[in-house]
Amino acid sequence: MNNFLKKLVGFSIGPFAGALISLITIPLTTYFIIPTEYGKASMFTLFQTILATLIFLGVDQAYSREYHSSKNKLNLLQNAILVPFLLAITIFIICIVIPQFVSLVLFDSKAYKLPAILFGLMTVLIVMERFIMVSIRMQEKALEYSVINILVKLTVLISTFVFVAFIRRDFLAVVYSAIIGQLIADTYLLIRYRRLFNLKEFFFDKPLVSKMIKFAIPIVIATSLASLLHSLDRIALRAWSDFYQIGIFTAALKIAAILSIIQTSFTSFWVPMAYRWHDEGKNIKYFKIVSDSVLLLMSIVFVGVLIFKDLLVTFLSADYIDTKYIIGFLCMQPIIYTVSETTQLGIVFSRKSILNIWVSVVSIIPNVLIIYFMVPKYGALGASLATAVSYIFFFTARTYFSNKCGMKFSVVKHYIIMFILFIAAIFNSFDWSNVVLANTLLLIIVVVIQVSTIKSIRSLIKERNLSSRSTDLKELS
Repeated sequence: MNNFLKKLVGFSIGPFAGALISLITIPLTTYFIIPTEYGKASMFTLFQTILATLIFLGVDQAYSREYHSSKNKLNLLQNAILVPFLLAITIFIICIVIPQFVSLVLFDSKAYKLPAILFGLMTVLIVMERFIMVSIRMQEKALEYSVINILVKLTVLISTFVFVAFIRRDFLAVVYSAIIGQLIADTYLLIRYRRLFNLKEFFFDKPLVSKMIKFAIPIVIATSLASLLHSLDRIALRAWSDFYQIGIFTAALKIAAILSIIQTSFTSFWVPMAYRWHDEGKNIKYFKIVSDSVLLLMSIVFVGVLIFKDLLVTFLSADYIDTKYIIGFLCMQPIIYTVSETTQLGIVFSRKSILNIWVSVVSIIPNVLIIYFMVPKYGALGASLATAVSYIFFFTARTYFSNKCGMKFSVVKHYIIMFILFIAAIFNSFDWSNVVLANTLLLIIVVVIQVSTIKSIRSLIKERNLSSRSTDLKELS
């Protein structure tokens, strides 16, 4: 347990520091840039996310799956990165040859050729960064992983400050600061970890690549659908609403993304540790304790956000006040995703990655329906509601298929808590005077329901302490 907590803390340092940096970056951006311009900038980020999902081809996840069973880990990395890197280079060449077209797609104008070319270069570096970070994570180098995360966030913050303070205050300020900050951080990574790309002993392992691609193809389809799930809200707002609603929605997403520090730090150390526990034949009760503990933590954090949502919104300018009505719905995404990482392990352990396709399908259907009926009338509120509902379906599908693959433990408590959180998000989408009191009572209810989890955690800690003392006594004798 001590080793478990040590690695969790190590992996959490970077995300938590990154969150603090984001707390500076978000108001710095929203104070100088109006929601309409911020909405335009978010479309650039959206295209980058979609493109990254496609060019990785799910091979990054296949690399994680094969890591512990591979003896030559350097060659494994180089074989895994090969196809995504070639695709990224192809996109870079397209950006150089026809920058006007790329600019038109990204910004609805042919005038921004330099940002279009930098977009292509950024795509190449993102591929390199991704595999470097996965390699560090799989080695469970918690502190090193955190320091690099801080570096990336810090360079973006500095770039953002320089642009909005001295150069320009439109959507291109966000675009340029993101590109330049990423380029600086990734250039450092490539120099520091250049040994990972030393091809002196490289050999193309066709069976290995085929095995990874076979594992990754269903993930590609699933992640493409998941990317569509993440993107439909802003695409719908672009089609049926305006850039103001996109700006409000994106600003609320940025606040909700602060919760992703827990998601990122937990997932970063949990994935390699879960694989190791599985290989060691760890009893399923330990997986359940982790799942219940994460549910407890995330539900408390969620209610905490609702209690202090007015304070969080003050970090933005007065132009973004409407974000407080949708923040509850959008916070459900990182909350539910993090918990689902503990209940979907049967899928990855069984290598039945094709089931992820069905998870995405189950999630996207309610998303499309709610968006179609709600976004034209309610704008960002309708889009955020669609996001919350779709992630409840996402959790349900992930857990169901994992159970079918043999990783089965009770999740009744999970569903009860998620239902309560969803009702709370609905209440907080209205402006009423007693909302803080209601949220405080909600916090008490959430904790009371999970008293059994608190008792289980205490029992496990006592058990570990007794075991540690017994070991010490044996050594002394």
